[in-house]
Amino acid sequence: MFPKVSVIVPVYNCEKFISKCLDSIIHQTYSNLEIVIVNDGSTDRSEEIVNEFMEKDARIVYYYQDNSGPSDARNHGINKSTGEYLAFIDSDDTVDRYYIEYLISRMLTTGVDLVCCGYKDISVYGILNCTDFNFEISNSQHDFIDLVCKGTGGVLWSKLFKKEIIIKHNMKMDKDIFMSEDLIFVLQYALHCKSFAAIEGHLYYYNRLNQNSISSNISIDYIQNYIAVCKHLENIFYLANLNENKTNEVITKRIQDMVINLVQQQSINIKVIGMKHAICNVEKIISIQYVERYLDNFSSNRILYKPYVFLVKNKFVKPGIVYGVCLNTLRGLTMKFSKRKINNKT
Repeated sequence: MFPKVSVIVPVYNCEKFISKCLDSIIHQTYSNLEIVIVNDGSTDRSEEIVNEFMEKDARIVYYYQDNSGPSDARNHGINKSTGEYLAFIDSDDTVDRYYIEYLISRMLTTGVDLVCCGYKDISVYGILNCTDFNFEISNSQHDFIDLVCKGTGGVLWSKLFKKEIIIKHNMKMDKDIFMSEDLIFVLQYALHCKSFAAIEGHLYYYNRLNQNSISSNISIDYIQNYIAVCKHLENIFYLANLNENKTNEVITKRIQDMVINLVQQQSINIKVIGMKHAICNVEKIISIQYVERYLDNFSSNRILYKPYVFLVKNKFVKPGIVYGVCLNTLRGLTMKFSKRKINNKT
């Protein structure tokens, strides 16, 4: 008996990618699938393309909702799904033809509550094989949480979930969080898991060619969302009885990465927004009470990162932005030199 796997695909204005995504799903070697597509109010040809695929494959079930965000779309998909196991695939990504077969096979042979696999990171820089999980089977929630928080393992894709665990504990994606909501869901799910398994293969193809950089116009909503995520993490770590020092380490790193990333974005867009506006944006961030709480703990072993950390910790905002401008210029020159070197060889 082969159990049914429901593959949930939230769709929003993805006409350029949805065909490849669905094509990779319907040609899976594991055939007992239910492909649950939730259109989150697309205004492009996404619905038309999905309808074409529905004519080809009866396993596709389609739902439309007014635009409410990816979390609400995924919740809708979970509620409508009928499979014993759930997999989530983003509409601009694709998967290896053995993706579901290998995940469900590992789930059934090991009896674990969650199975993960590696992925291929596809960007303008090429294709990179990645994995955040360096184990075959683990019975440690703490180890799993640590691995998830260190890398990009907090995403919904590249995983297979048991629907009964989600239903039993009334788990839902938080639609009020518009960033890292999948991380919260994965960690909440992990709280109810006794064991985990990982597959070494890089079976999920993560498309980063469709990403937009963070806006130079930093909104308070973005910052507050990030802080809300960190507060959720603190609660999850408490429920998991995670060491307090470990909790502080994880939260500090997330706050530090957020601050440095936003400083870098100001440096990149300095010609557009101007130095005065850039300084104001950064000062607005580091003066938030929750951010200030972790500011003194910022640290890094990365040589190019250390000046950022020192300048931000000491609130030397303008020098921090200037350093970012210099670093961006250096990276641009390095990239031009590398391209010229490649062209000369060809």
